[in-house]
Amino acid sequence: MHADVIETRAAPVFWRTLAQALLPPMDAAVARAFVEVLADDLCELCAALGMDSPQVGDDLKAFREHAARFADPTELLVEYSRLFLPPAGVATLNLSRLVDSGAGGPCMDALEGAYLARGLAHSDRLHDLADHAARQCEFLSLLADEDDAGAAEFAGLCLVGALPLLAAQLAKVAPMSPYTSLIRLAASAIRTYRGDTGQAEIAARPNRRHDLTLGVWRHCSDCGNPYAREKEISIMSHALAQAGLPSEHLAKCPECRDRAQGFFRREIA
Repeated sequence: MHADVIETRAAPVFWRTLAQALLPPMDAAVARAFVEVLADDLCELCAALGMDSPQVGDDLKAFREHAARFADPTELLVEYSRLFLPPAGVATLNLSRLVDSGAGGPCMDALEGAYLARGLAHSDRLHDLADHAARQCEFLSLLADEDDAGAAEFAGLCLVGALPLLAAQLAKVAPMSPYTSLIRLAASAIRTYRGDTGQAEIAARPNRRHDLTLGVWRHCSDCGNPYAREKEISIMSHALAQAGLPSEHLAKCPECRDRAQGFFRREIA
């Protein structure tokens, strides 16, 4: 990586690099690059971004040391799965859950709206939701590459609040993992966009959960009214399937389900 490129495009290159590093390391060559090359790239990028605090130095050193333990590409995939993939994952890269305390909240709506406003669609490279850390980092790199003031606005939707929380969570459950020091570096870098907002802004954001202009909505098979977003139905259907329970009832809205089950009854004197 040339020094002049790093100096002029450090932010977009940093977030694009991070997006790649946070994808599941399915390819052996990618896994080897994570172990053998990424530490040097991160050192150069952090220096170009002015990230020279003792904490950043410690995290860079920790990443290099911890990544070196995963010379076998398969072992790195096992580590990624142990940390982030269900059912055993101890943390989540679906970052909206960290700031919304659950799935399908206003943070997810805001992220989907940001992608839609830019006319971007999900690619097949990552089969996950709009709030996955890799997807957000890649989008932030696109905005930063344009020197767009929208980069700071987008970062404030989720990354500013979520990355420090994820770093703290990983420090407790996986202190010796290279992904922990990697996320700590990301949390340090996102401070560039924090300004005076951060989680206070997220907390004050109006809840747009019922905004019909956001997301793809499921319509009731009986009354035809929209009653839930498709992503929420998908999450619930998956959970029911894992529990061995039927999900056919989700085709109807709660009101029609209640009516069919005789939820409203006449009081008997």
